[in-house]
Order: sequence, then structure tokens, then C-alpha cells
Amino acid sequence: MKKLVFIALLAIVSLNEVNAQEGVLNGGFNLGIPTGDVSDYSGFAMGAELNYMFPVYEGVTVGPSVQYSHFFGKEYDLGGLTIEGSDTSFLPISGAARFNVSEDFVLGANLGYAVGLNEGNDGGVYYRPLIGYKIGSSSQLNLSYSGIDNDGYNFSNVSLGVMFGL
Repeated sequence: MKKLVFIALLAIVSLNEVNAQEGVLNGGFNLGIPTGDVSDYSGFAMGAELNYMFPVYEGVTVGPSVQYSHFFGKEYDLGGLTIEGSDTSFLPISGAARFNVSEDFVLGANLGYAVGLNEGNDGGVYYRPLIGYKIGSSSQLNLSYSGIDNDGYNFSNVSLGVMFGL
């Protein structure tokens, strides 16, 4: 129940700043290297995201965001027996903020809750700082660190991604 209340409050806060201005839909994907606790059990991470961003000040946008994060389990060789580790997936729902530092660079962050999609995966608090470099009028490369704190265990990764205006 606490998760549902948190997500509802996050959505209200994200949309509270919306003026009569139209928002911009963007989406993208990223590939990452697991870090921290999860790096012992996962060798690769990937994700996808959709954002609906509203301008609130010149060069500043905010809005709701939904992502999909997937950590691929490693394979272990135990004396000729290969054991495949379990994959772990999350659905992060967050508020996003972006600030245009210059014509080419963007700083941003997401904060919210990641819903666990696997059995026994309760999810956790989600955070993601990022820096983006614009490579076209409606596309950019992103370098980010994302983390999900799940009952004292951290699912995190450093990723490189691309975003497109839709």
C-alpha cells in the first residue's frame, strides 16, 4: 500500500508544475555494466524508458517517466556443471527533471520507485543522475548511473544510452 501511495504522490507532484504548455514525449534505451552488490550476480544490464517532459522555466523540463530495467544473470561453471544465474527486472516509475546547461549538454535526474517484476522481488527506491550530449535536433547520448535500493541490497549500473524525441 505504501508503494501505491508513493507512486500516486510522485505523479501528482510531477504534474503539479504543468502549465498550459504542451509536453514533449521522448524515449530511448541504454546498455549498462552492473556495479555494486549486483555485479557479483549480473554481468550486463539494459533498459528502456519513456518520458513526457513539460517546460517549467527556460531550459528546465520536468515530468513523469517510466522505465524498464533488466539485469542479466551470470553463468557459473562448477566443475563441469554450468549454472545460469537468475535475471532480475524492474519497472521504475519516477519523476524526471532536465536542465539544459548549454546548447549541447543536459544534466538530469530521476527519482521514484522501482516495482519488482520477478517473484520475490519487492522493488525499491529508484534514482538516476545523468548527463546528456545532444547529437541532433531531437536526439542525445546519455551517460547515467542508476540505482535501486532493495531491502539493503543495491541493484545499480553505469550505462550509455540514446534518447529520441517522439
